[in-house]
Amino acid sequence: MFYQTTKTLKTKDNNNSANCIAPNLIYGCFGGCVDTYCYMSRYNGRRVFINQNVDDIFNSVVEWEKGYTKYPDQQDPVYTMVDIACNTDLVLMQKHMPEPLHDYLKRYDEHPRLNSTMATKYPKLLKLDVLHFNKSPRVRVSLMPQKYSSILEPKMQPIKSRIHDINRLKTLGWEVHVNYSPLVFYPGWKDEYNNLFKKVKKIAGENKCEVIALTNHHNQMTKATPEVQEIMRRSCEVKNKSGVMRYPIKHKTRLLNEFKDIYSQHFNINTIRYIF
Repeated sequence: MFYQTTKTLKTKDNNNSANCIAPNLIYGCFGGCVDTYCYMSRYNGRRVFINQNVDDIFNSVVEWEKGYTKYPDQQDPVYTMVDIACNTDLVLMQKHMPEPLHDYLKRYDEHPRLNSTMATKYPKLLKLDVLHFNKSPRVRVSLMPQKYSSILEPKMQPIKSRIHDINRLKTLGWEVHVNYSPLVFYPGWKDEYNNLFKKVKKIAGENKCEVIALTNHHNQMTKATPEVQEIMRRSCEVKNKSGVMRYPIKHKTRLLNEFKDIYSQHFNINTIRYIF
């Protein structure tokens, strides 16, 4: 790990997971997906940078918010949502944070217009009780069929265990969304996701969610295991000039509509905040 004072202090507009993305507290991750599909490995490999100038990072968000007009939207009807962990899993990496997770979340909680959001594949490690907060911070629990997770996310928290943690986190005061990401279109995917939705509904009920289709990079393909390479070849069919592999647009649109059809058999379709 590398400890530094970051000079990259730009808060970025975003209309998907949040209204904006905060500068990185931590850049990099120890998660098991770093060697398969995670975009971080394209730029950073397995290096992890801990940015210690927390005040500067938070103040960047505060200054950005001064020029932002909040309207009720799919992120939140009231608060300006800030993704505080775009380039890491803060739940997994919380022991390495430059200040305690509670204290960093409290900065957003005490701001009259901001609230925080982060995604995780390790909800079992999130023990923080936020019932005393003024507003519920949002955590997005990442799910995919266990069949794919075992290959693409080796040695990570099992999917069924993550689903059970959704209810536990709600009792601790968290607003919990589901993050179906990455969405893998592989032979048999419809049955796999249909079974996943049944488990989610039975164990955790209905929750708002986001859906993001798998992308990959040619350089990652060359380093991946044969099983991972097979999924990627079947899933990501287009390689652009930069080496990024995606689904063809028309093909992807059809597949996403099929995903929504299966999802709507179990949940209200309006619980999907965004899908791409």
